[in-house]
Amino acid sequence: MRQVLKVGNRGCGDGDERAGHAPRHGTNRADSVKPACAFGEITGSGNLSNAPTSRKAGQNLVTYTTVRNAKSAPLPGVFFDYQMAAPSNHKGATPTVWWKFNGGSWQHMIMTWNPATKVSTAQWEGGDAVLGSPPSNTTCRLEMTVDYPSGATRGFYAGTVLAGAKTCESQLLGAFPVSTAYEPR
Repeated sequence: MRQVLKVGNRGCGDGDERAGHAPRHGTNRADSVKPACAFGEITGSGNLSNAPTSRKAGQNLVTYTTVRNAKSAPLPGVFFDYQMAAPSNHKGATPTVWWKFNGGSWQHMIMTWNPATKVSTAQWEGGDAVLGSPPSNTTCRLEMTVDYPSGATRGFYAGTVLAGAKTCESQLLGAFPVSTAYEPR
């Protein structure tokens, strides 16, 4: 079993924030100066062309992607949300998701079911995962694992990492695919 500990960013952030906690807004003077925030300031390699497939319940799928601060300045309080579009509107058993950033400690991401609506597909969503404050033009590694338990809906789970920063409030700064599939035999 993995332990949930402080993230060690090792050069890709200041490491002063704890994983699993939502970013705080307006808590210090640095938050009062809002930087220019635009989509594309955080980029990632994703894994769409190489999505791993689970062939049995409980198999640990591992996927790696890069996360890059494309700004020419440090980006304080970077975080991400993770969404997995379900292969059907049937809920099934909850996938287990873990992540670690740039060789830090494993962090558990709690996934919540969101049924389909008229404007969105059914999906699993994880809360804010705090990565820290990557220096300018820095590329780091995000490692994620997904385990599908017995009873999970079989099929392709189109996953998306949605990145932002606490200084940019709700502005989306980047999005890239981190998908998996569950096809038990």
